[in-house]
Amino acid sequence: MTGPRPLSRGSIAMSSEGAVCLRDYIDVEPLTYEAIRKRVLEIYRERVKIPKSPESRGRSKRVAFRYMVKAEKVFQYIAVTLGKLARLPPTSSLNPFYAELVKIATNGMYDELRREASRVVKIVSGMWREYRERILGGGVNAKKFSTEFIGRVLSIVRRKVRALSITQSISYIARTTPCIDFEKPLVIVSGMPQVGKSTFVSRVSTAKPRTSPYPFTTKNVVIGHVKLGDVVIQVMDTPGILDRPLEEMNEIERKAVAALQHLKAVALYLIDASRDSYYTLEQQLRVLKTVEGVVGKDRVILVFNKVDKTEKEVLENAKGVVNAMGYSRCLEMSALLGVNVWAAVVEAINLYDKLFGTRFSELLSLYSSSITSNSGPSSS
Repeated sequence: MTGPRPLSRGSIAMSSEGAVCLRDYIDVEPLTYEAIRKRVLEIYRERVKIPKSPESRGRSKRVAFRYMVKAEKVFQYIAVTLGKLARLPPTSSLNPFYAELVKIATNGMYDELRREASRVVKIVSGMWREYRERILGGGVNAKKFSTEFIGRVLSIVRRKVRALSITQSISYIARTTPCIDFEKPLVIVSGMPQVGKSTFVSRVSTAKPRTSPYPFTTKNVVIGHVKLGDVVIQVMDTPGILDRPLEEMNEIERKAVAALQHLKAVALYLIDASRDSYYTLEQQLRVLKTVEGVVGKDRVILVFNKVDKTEKEVLENAKGVVNAMGYSRCLEMSALLGVNVWAAVVEAINLYDKLFGTRFSELLSLYSSSITSNSGPSSS
C-alpha cells in the first residue's frame, strides 16, 4: 500500500466537486471610465445600415432612424456593462471568508460600486426612453439629440460611478483566490515568515507556493489538497501574521487574519527555534498570542519546525517555554526533510474532528499503517 500522497491532476478535479470558487460568483472585467468612453465612441462611429421599412421611409426619417440605432447601441452597451456590476452578489451573501477578502481588496467599496452601477442603469434607462422619442421625431435635429444623449450618458457614468476603478481589484481577487470546499477538513498553516510554512504545504499537498528567500514572501493565500486514503484534506498556506494591530497590517497580512477568523479550520502554528531563525522565539510567541486571539487557543497545534538544524538543548528550552503557556503537547518536524510532516496532518485532523463533530479520523485510521514519521509523498 502506498503512503499518503498529493492528488494527481485528474484527482484534483474530483476533489473539487464541492468547492466554492469566488470567481464563480464574481466575474468582472477590469473597467475604467476612459475605457468605457473609448468603447462608446467606437460604437457610435460604427456604420449603421438601415433596412427599408415603413418606419424609415423618407430621407429625414431614415437619418433619424440611423441616429436612433447608433444611440441605442450605446445604451445597450452601457446597460449591459454596468448591469453586470449591479447584479454582482452583495458581500452579505458571500461566505464570510470570501466577503472579507473582497472588502480588503476594494477598501470596502465593493457594495457601493454595485449600488452606483444600479442607480446609473436606472437613470440611463429613463433617459433613453425620453431621447429615443426625441431622436426619432427630431428630423434635422436627430443627430444633435443623439450626440446630446451620448454626452449626458458619459457624464453620468463619470460622475456617478466613482468606484469603477476597483473592478481591477475585484477581477484580480476573483481570479487568484483559491476554491474551498467548506465541508472538507481545512488545515491553515500559520506562523511568521521563513519558518517553513510554504515548504510544509509543498511537501504534503498539490500546492506549490511562490516564495523567495526574504521575509514576507508568500504571494497569496494558496490551497493545496492531500489524499490520505479516501479523505481529501485541504491545506492552506497563508502569509505571515505580524505582531502588530490589524489596521497597521498590509493587505496580504490582513488576508491571513481573514482566513483564520472566518474559516472552519484548525491551525498549525510553525515555530523555528533554531539559532539562525529570522525571528527570536519571543517574537514568534507574541505572534502566537495574536493567532490565539483570532482563532481560539483550542484550535491551534504548535509545531517546532526545522528540528534537523535546532540544537537539542535549544529545542528543550523552547519546549519548556511553550509548556508554561499551556501547550503540553508540541510536535517536532522537519518539513524540508519530510520528518513528521504526516504526523502533523493527522494531528490536525484529529483536532478537527474533536472541534467540529466530524469523523474523518476514522477513515484515516484505515490507512494508519502507511503513515510513518519519516514518510513523504509518493510520486503521483
